[in-house]
Amino acid sequence: MRVFRENIVNAENLIVIKEESFPYNEFPFHNHPEYEIIFIMESSGRRIVGDSITEFSAVDLCMFGSNLPHTFYTKGLSADKEAVKQVVIQFHENFLGPGFFERPTFAGIKDLFSRSARGIVFGDETIANLSVIIQKLVYKDPAGQIIGLLNILHALSQASDITLLSSPGFVNQINSSESTRMGNVYDYVLQNFKREISLDEVATIAYLSPAAFCRYFKKFTRKTLSEFILDLRIGYACKLLQSQSYPGISWVSVESGFNNISYFNRKFKVLKGETPMQYKRRFAMKKAW
Repeated sequence: MRVFRENIVNAENLIVIKEESFPYNEFPFHNHPEYEIIFIMESSGRRIVGDSITEFSAVDLCMFGSNLPHTFYTKGLSADKEAVKQVVIQFHENFLGPGFFERPTFAGIKDLFSRSARGIVFGDETIANLSVIIQKLVYKDPAGQIIGLLNILHALSQASDITLLSSPGFVNQINSSESTRMGNVYDYVLQNFKREISLDEVATIAYLSPAAFCRYFKKFTRKTLSEFILDLRIGYACKLLQSQSYPGISWVSVESGFNNISYFNRKFKVLKGETPMQYKRRFAMKKAW
């Protein structure tokens, strides 16, 4: 897997709207000049957005700003099945002409664009309000799609159930060689996070000395390598805990890359604010609702 820069919307299309289905998502860490709204109807796994690593499950609605590096990774991270079904909307900020959204009338949408520079994930209320509207947008004619997109942007700009993903200080203007290097590192760690990974071996993937790699990695992720791996392991543990049947907490601990269940329980509570068993019970109650 290598990271690359996409150029999606050509001169003949004002926007791109597509519905996609595939077995799993291992799309490279990438960026593109277009803004992007992704509505995932089926899947679960991890989203990596700038320097943020977060989990998602079942349905997910996100918006990414121009040139913000991102990817969704589901291969091997779904506890029950691996399937992805999603609608993707991509557009340039000036798709309706230069300065269109600079007008006071569209101040809310302009602010939405600014916030999306960090990546936005929307909550259940917004998803419920827009789910059908986004899915129907795929089948509209070009004029209807543009009108529909404006309505969606307006609704997103009014949403209060939002979470900003990447940190304010994240540097997303990375050049191609740096992007490819970091993508190779991400790919290697995503494929191997369940086992012990040494600093030396990951530094080798990046063609850097261990000391230089530590500085490089912290620059782009705002985390140390061990913190990054811990996030992945805890996220994977959450997927296993969400499964309908599982052998027990000890099994989840081992499957997630932890050889010490006490350490697993302690770190899980630090990151999630509750024990693995409490998480399991809360998730079961949420599904019952």
